[in-house]
Amino acid sequence: MKNAIHHRGFTSRYQSGIITTFTGVLMLVLLTLMMFFAIRVGVFEQRVSSNEMRQKLAFHTAESGIHQAKEFFRANSVLIASETTDLLPDGTDGWLSAEGLRWRRCDDAPGVDLSDGQQGNHPCFADSGYREDGSTLHRDETFYYSNDPGATTETEATWALPFDTGAILPGTNEIVDVFALLCVLEVHETDETPAKGCVTDLTDVDPDDNIVTDGTYFMITLLARGEADCVGTECNAEALVKAQVSNFGVAAGGKSPAVPLTTKTSFPPSGTAEVVPNPNSGGVGVPISVWMNANASCSDDGSVVDPSSGSWATCEMHEWYGVDTIPDDVACPGSCSCSFQESISNTHGTEDVFGIDLVQDPSFPCDLFQFYFGIPKTNYEIVKGYSKIINDCDSLGPNSFGIYWVTGSTCDIQANSTIGSALAPVMLISAASETRLRGGNVIYGTLFVTDAEDPNAQTVTNGTNQVYGSVIIDANIGSYNGSFQVVWNEYTSRKAGGGGGLGNVIGGWTDFHRDWNWEGS
Repeated sequence: MKNAIHHRGFTSRYQSGIITTFTGVLMLVLLTLMMFFAIRVGVFEQRVSSNEMRQKLAFHTAESGIHQAKEFFRANSVLIASETTDLLPDGTDGWLSAEGLRWRRCDDAPGVDLSDGQQGNHPCFADSGYREDGSTLHRDETFYYSNDPGATTETEATWALPFDTGAILPGTNEIVDVFALLCVLEVHETDETPAKGCVTDLTDVDPDDNIVTDGTYFMITLLARGEADCVGTECNAEALVKAQVSNFGVAAGGKSPAVPLTTKTSFPPSGTAEVVPNPNSGGVGVPISVWMNANASCSDDGSVVDPSSGSWATCEMHEWYGVDTIPDDVACPGSCSCSFQESISNTHGTEDVFGIDLVQDPSFPCDLFQFYFGIPKTNYEIVKGYSKIINDCDSLGPNSFGIYWVTGSTCDIQANSTIGSALAPVMLISAASETRLRGGNVIYGTLFVTDAEDPNAQTVTNGTNQVYGSVIIDANIGSYNGSFQVVWNEYTSRKAGGGGGLGNVIGGWTDFHRDWNWEGS
C-alpha cells in the first residue's frame, strides 16, 4: 500500500515538470516569432526609408535641373520669344526666327499624337489644359524647345535643354534631363486680367487696342526628370517636376511714367538739354517731355525743380530727326537737334517759354524709386536681386541687354560708347556714387540714376550724350556740361521696363503630371 502511494506522488511530480517544459518551449516559440516579426518590420521600414531617400534624391535632382534652366533662360531673356533676325548687333538671332530657331510648335511634333486623352514622354504632353472657352488645347498654341526643329524624327536628346546638368550634381549616381515649353502670351494691357492665353502667330503691338502679341510677354514651362540610385542608365528612383516662370520687368509692380525725362532734382543746372516728347503721354495729341518735382514736402528745405535754372529745348520727333519717319535703328541719321523756331518749350537768352510738355507736379512722388519699381527705396535690395550686378560700367556695350544694377563708387561710361540696341535695350540702374557720361555716349532703353545706396550719389556729364528711351533722375546733379539729348521711343522704353526678369508663376509648380508619363509611350 505504501509503495502504491509513493508511486502516485512520484508520477504527480513528473507531470508538473512537463507543464513547465511545455510553457518554456511555448515562450521560446513566441519569442522566436516576435523576433522574426521584428526583423521583418525592421527590414520593411529600412526598405521604405531607402525608397524615400532615393525618391527625395531624385526629386532634389529634378529641382536642381529646374533652377539651372531658370538661369539659362534668364541669361537669354531677350532672345527667347523674338522672331527677329540679327536681334543683337553681333548677329545673334531671336529664337523664333528662321535663322536662330530653337522652338517648334507642339502641333508640329513629328510622329506624336497630342490629342486629348493621349499620354507620352514628349514634353508637349505636360500642357494639356483647354482654353477658357473650351475651344482648343493649350498644347496646340505652345512651342517646345528642340535642338533640331526641322527634324522629321526626334529622340529624347532632341528635346533636352543644351546645358550640362551633370555639372550641378554632386555624384555620378544621379541623372537629370530638363525640357521646356514656351507660351507667347496674348496680353491686353488695359484689362483687369491682361493675359488671355498663348499665340503662335506673333504680330506687332496694336497701339489702339493695347494688345501685345509680339513676344514681349511670355511664359515658360520647365520640365525636369530626375533619377537617382543609378548604375549606368538603370535607375531605381524617378521624379517628374514641372515649374512655370514668366518674364517681368523692373516696373512690373510700379507705375512706369511714359515720359522721356523724369527728374526729382534740377535738370540741367548748366549746359543744355534737348528732349523729344512722348506725343500722346498726356492724352491723344498731348505731348509730355519732362515730368518734374514740384512737391515741396519732398525736401527738407522745401525746394522744387526750377526749370528756368537750365537751358531747355523740346521739339517733336520729326523736327529733331529732320526726317518724316523714324529710322529703323532709331538713331539720329545726321545732325539732330531742336531748333528755336520749331521748339515746344525753350530757354532763349533771358527768356523762358515753357509749354504744356513740361509738367511741374505738386503731387510728385517723394519716393520715386517706389513709384517706378513698386518697392520702397529702403528695400532696394529686392530690385538689385533680380538684376545683373556690376561694379562699374566697363563691361557694358552694344550687345548688353536686360536689367543691370551698378553698385560701388563709379559708373564711368567711356566716351563714344554705345550701350544696348534698338531691338534689345537695357534697363541701366546706376546706384554708384558717381554716374559719369564722358560724351558721345548712346544708350538704348532706360537710364535710372538713384541714390538708394549712397544718399550723395550724383550724375556728371560732359559733351553730347543721347538716350533713346527714357531717363529717370532720382539723385543729385553734379557738374553738367555739354548737351544731353533724350529721345522718347515707345518700343525701347517698353522693352527696357517690361523685360529682363524671370519669376515663378503662382500655382505653376507641381510634382506630378497626368499626361506627361514617361511610361506612356
